[in-house]
Amino acid sequence: MSSRPTIKSVAAEAGVSTTTVSLVVNNNADAIPETTRERVWQAVRKLGYRPNPSARALSSSQTHTIGFITDVIASSGYAGRTIVGAQELSWANDKVLLIVNTGGDAAITRAAVDMLRDRQVDGIIYAAMSMCAVELPAELLTMPTVLVNAYDPQDRFPSILADEELGGYAATRALIEAGHRRIGLLYGLPEVDAGRERLAGYRRALAEAGIAWDDRYVRSDCWFPEGGHRSTMALMALEQQPTALFCINDWVAMGCYEALKELGLSIPKDVAVIGYDNHELAGLLRPGLTTMQLPHYELGRKAVEYLLGSPEAQAANRMIRVPCPLIRRSSI
Repeated sequence: MSSRPTIKSVAAEAGVSTTTVSLVVNNNADAIPETTRERVWQAVRKLGYRPNPSARALSSSQTHTIGFITDVIASSGYAGRTIVGAQELSWANDKVLLIVNTGGDAAITRAAVDMLRDRQVDGIIYAAMSMCAVELPAELLTMPTVLVNAYDPQDRFPSILADEELGGYAATRALIEAGHRRIGLLYGLPEVDAGRERLAGYRRALAEAGIAWDDRYVRSDCWFPEGGHRSTMALMALEQQPTALFCINDWVAMGCYEALKELGLSIPKDVAVIGYDNHELAGLLRPGLTTMQLPHYELGRKAVEYLLGSPEAQAANRMIRVPCPLIRRSSI
């Protein structure tokens, strides 16, 4: 019978010190390079390492379980890394994630809350596919709860959110720094929270660069490829065509690519394009689509980190923003 893997065996497998392994699995690794952290987690997964429960358990822990309620994330490969991030940090802290995929059904959500409360889980994560306001059962107020990619209009629960405004700003800045001044925005739908924040970031970047706002360069009627195609055609029909296009998501960028191809325009020689979300298809487009990464993995990890924190740090109305990294490919 093989012996239980230890922190020393993980360190040897990853080629790092035991101190480094301890910092990573205890989520105190901000100063450690991302590549090193990933080596440690690979070693943890390969060896099946689990910390000593008596050394790692929270003082308030009773069941070593965390409930994870989501609308459709568990059935989506795209956003599934939210679960991976939460699961890895839970496992490293000797906790099991209990996942319920509700499909957005309010009745199933309430039943899930009741079931997880009956099981006396140590905390609950509620995660949404797209950033949105949510109305959750008041019973969640009786236990540690954190929202992911969602927020409570009454500020009763803390939230872990992607910093969409900063992402919109960074995407626009990338185009400005590449020399573009006429930047079109394929905006999307006004009722979508993430889109509104990305628009605010776009406006801030233009103002900071001294570029005047021009309504002609903003199209607010697209969220899917067909809208991206339609809006690109409209923008490129302007007398002063934009030299760059910021697509509110990668689906819109796909339609944008098709429209530019039909017009005989080259990316990025004639028109630069940037997307948002880093959908799995973004790297398969030709040229590869430069885009903003939605930090699904980090959102999941930070939710568990929040639940593992001290009660004093768990302010009910706290809102934590996670940056969206720029993924550079060949479209700028």
